[in-house]
Amino acid sequence: MRNLFEAISQYYQELEYSARFDLLTGVANRRYFVEMVEAEMARSLRYGKPLSILMMDIDHFKAVNDVHGHPAGDIVLQALCETCKIVLREVDIVGRWGGEEFAILLPDTPSVIAPQVAERLRSAIEKTDVFLGHSLLHFSVSIGCASRNATEHNMDSILNFADQALYDAKRAGRNRVCVAAQ
Repeated sequence: MRNLFEAISQYYQELEYSARFDLLTGVANRRYFVEMVEAEMARSLRYGKPLSILMMDIDHFKAVNDVHGHPAGDIVLQALCETCKIVLREVDIVGRWGGEEFAILLPDTPSVIAPQVAERLRSAIEKTDVFLGHSLLHFSVSIGCASRNATEHNMDSILNFADQALYDAKRAGRNRVCVAAQ
């Protein structure tokens, strides 16, 4: 009987994990990421703490899948998330926003520091080696950065500002960080 309870408990733990995290990359899924942002936004407002968000997209990811296949694309996504874990703090939260786009919550990070974090991350990703059989693949990311300011109290607005900055980075040539003009 004890084994049955242990099996059921393990099943529920796995179910809870799969409801919160992206199974391929191990980072928060979009729904759980939004929950975390809402909680951090409330904390930021309550205590007057800074908060920043990065939106990040893998440059030319479709070409990776087209040339090397979807398993190679999966390896690139996993390598990206591993690099994020190495570069970012434990309190920072990475979420898979969709496809090859990721959002990163930087609690207690002011607007002057967030672009430095984004640049450090962009540089580390650019130097990440991905081995595909006998070949080596490099990839880059574009990152948009936005921060909560004294008048910005809406999570959706900050995410939209970061997303617009991401598209500015892509229009400016990719493999770069752009900061939202808020």
